[in-house]
Amino acid sequence: MQKFYQRLKENQKERARCAFLVLYFGVLAVLLFLARPLLDTTAADREWSIHFLFPCLLACIILTTVVSFCRFAAKPDQKPKPRYVGWKQPILMLANAAYLFATLEFVTNSQFREMKWYYALLNIGVIFVLSILVSLFLNSIRRAMIFMNIFYFCMSLVFYYVYLFRGEAFQLIDLYSIATAADVVGGYKFEITGEIVTSFITMMLVVRLWLQSREYRFARKTRNKILLRVAAAALTLGTYLAYMNLNWNAEFGVISDLWNPAKTYRQYGTTVGFTAVAKYMRLTPPDGYSKDEVTAIADTSEKETKTEDLRKDNADSVTPVNIIAIMNESWFDYRSVGDPQTSESYMPFLDSLTENIIKGHTLTCTKGGGTAKTEYEFLTGNSCKRFPGMVPYVSYFTHSQYSLVTTLKDQGYQAIAMHPNKATNWKRSTAYRFLDFDDFISIDQFSDTAKRYRGMISDQANYEKIVETYENKEPGSPFFLFDVTMQNHSGYTNRYFQADINCNGYDSDEADQYFSLLKLSDEAISYLIRYFQQVDEPTMIIMFGDHSPKLPDAFETWIAGDAYQNLSVEDQEKFYGTPFFIWTNYSMKSESNVWISTNYLSSYALSLTGLELTPYNEYLLDLREKMPALNHLGFLASDGTWYRWNDSDAPEEDLEYERQYECLQYNELIDKKDRDDSFFTISGEKDEE
Repeated sequence: MQKFYQRLKENQKERARCAFLVLYFGVLAVLLFLARPLLDTTAADREWSIHFLFPCLLACIILTTVVSFCRFAAKPDQKPKPRYVGWKQPILMLANAAYLFATLEFVTNSQFREMKWYYALLNIGVIFVLSILVSLFLNSIRRAMIFMNIFYFCMSLVFYYVYLFRGEAFQLIDLYSIATAADVVGGYKFEITGEIVTSFITMMLVVRLWLQSREYRFARKTRNKILLRVAAAALTLGTYLAYMNLNWNAEFGVISDLWNPAKTYRQYGTTVGFTAVAKYMRLTPPDGYSKDEVTAIADTSEKETKTEDLRKDNADSVTPVNIIAIMNESWFDYRSVGDPQTSESYMPFLDSLTENIIKGHTLTCTKGGGTAKTEYEFLTGNSCKRFPGMVPYVSYFTHSQYSLVTTLKDQGYQAIAMHPNKATNWKRSTAYRFLDFDDFISIDQFSDTAKRYRGMISDQANYEKIVETYENKEPGSPFFLFDVTMQNHSGYTNRYFQADINCNGYDSDEADQYFSLLKLSDEAISYLIRYFQQVDEPTMIIMFGDHSPKLPDAFETWIAGDAYQNLSVEDQEKFYGTPFFIWTNYSMKSESNVWISTNYLSSYALSLTGLELTPYNEYLLDLREKMPALNHLGFLASDGTWYRWNDSDAPEEDLEYERQYECLQYNELIDKKDRDDSFFTISGEKDEE
């Protein structure tokens, strides 16, 4: 001890290190006491906190402090040389893997204690393998363990907050939406939980212990280090190939719920669940798929589709010079679910429109997020039912795609895309090129003075930009514009936004903000419609919501009368039915309470224009007669009955229709070599891009 005091007295760096240790553990202790209220938010939590959690955390801080100072005092004068990895280090790595599993589940998994023990071991095993790979690449046990502990703590926050804000689990595909998340993060309220505090404190203690541990390496010489990393790369590749091509998840009894990954994470553990769901990013052909099968389906469709009836129905249709399609962010009408009991109407203008308008609800494949999925469905006519957790723009767009854009451009329309946010979000800049848009107006083309709410371009400013773009086109030239708005994007906890509408039946600032934003959207719609009412050129405006908003689960339970999971399929589908309308500034037969799904919507709109349809458009209109609406949950049969896809009494004929539909979608989206171009285009010419 005297030698230790002497060292502190003579060496300023040693004094600084000692002071840092005191500060390090002192801050953790203070944080623990300050966060004490977070550890006991309920009576059960108080019992757990008082008798176990708080004392254990305090004991861990004290014990780690003692160990750290003992090691600091016993520190040799010269830095010890690294040793080669022995049999003890893998045991410590395995123990660390068990800790990482426990802390991740503690933060993110409310059903952690109900998990079967062998799934817990499987998670620990996967984390252990990842730890080995990282340590091989870094050639250091200590650095690898420090990295893994910090990484897993950060990922626990990602998994927790993504689910909290969006209602859907974080998936690998979400890495492509980081830019969007960064833009809207200010609208969310980050609540710190007792689990997060506990995880942070234990992570800091474990990292401190690893920092003071001795260095163990696999190789020392440069040549051996290179060989080590080559071997690590080969091992990583082999692990990846085994992961992708072996049916390991089935062997271990891991059944991935691809439309509800959170359920998979809770049941099998977050690490195993995440890897099991990510495995299915690859799109495989549907049952019975082949080039001949697609040709047979297409030929049968062209023979059976009521083309003549469609042409007769459209014989007197006015062909619009301007077609404006707007996908309105988080635009949803809770009156389709229950009675929101708002202090005033939030869609008064839309409700007042009764002439030259078709309106109702369009079924989407996503809830609370996933904008680009609905966008893809509208533009292409394909359904995202086959892409659980995936976004085609990101995962499958590798070549040109046929869509509403190509159909209109083949008939002389200029095609412009607009989105008042970053062009790279969801890889839109690339996707729109593959969809053959002529131009893409993104946030860079909006004025810095454009009206914003909660930091996002308002619908009013967005529609003013649409008007400006229309006025800059050549008069009389066919014009198509597709717009994706931003104003209503979640979250709804911005303290600087003044809510003007109150939800009287449910006390929630989030609900009040959301309904107030809907009222602003309605006012912007009024501006847009009133402007084009004065335009001489025949104009069609199509508007639909991309998905319902992410409001608290308690609000959904209140307005639906029961928890979502307890509802019938018909009532669950109401949460996926966003509003839509098709309005024209010329005479058109009006309809209301129409139910459709977004994959049909663009074909349905085209059928009202007198424009030429592709065989695929006609196929979709015919399919809608048999299955008026469909999404990942199920479908609406022609007799008005809702079914889940796995219902035992679901009509076999409808299931076969859906299988054939999947074959056509796969052919258009993936099978570039054998794509039946004539079925998806008017001209029938093959696109060589």
